[in-house]
Amino acid sequence: MFFRVENQKKIIPSWFWFLLAVPISILIRWLIWWFFSPSYQRTSALEIEADRYDTRPPMPRKKEDFSILKGIGPKTAEALHNAGVFTFEQLGLMDPKQLDLVLRKYSLATTKVAFWQKQATLAAAQDWEGLKKIQK
Repeated sequence: MFFRVENQKKIIPSWFWFLLAVPISILIRWLIWWFFSPSYQRTSALEIEADRYDTRPPMPRKKEDFSILKGIGPKTAEALHNAGVFTFEQLGLMDPKQLDLVLRKYSLATTKVAFWQKQATLAAAQDWEGLKKIQK
């Protein structure tokens, strides 16, 4: 009771503290949300929306007949189709190491991979005379 003052007038009224505490609490809550939320939640939808193009070429509608190429039989052609290689262009542009892995997966011979790719590039360019020359 030594420090208690009974009839002292308050210098700052209590309603002032309420008016000061509400905006500060809103600001603190917003800062916490800003720092701890993922960045996609902090950006507006207008900044995120952009045209997204698929850089992969579209899947071909039909499977080309790889049996035209010398050394490729029906099992090899089926293995290539199962691996997602459908056109002569895809076969010609495919990485030889990847093509080798596909053929090994199906336990097929991998010795003529470079020759198949040369034939496939000619077939993709529709150079049938050049293809016949290479095959002989």
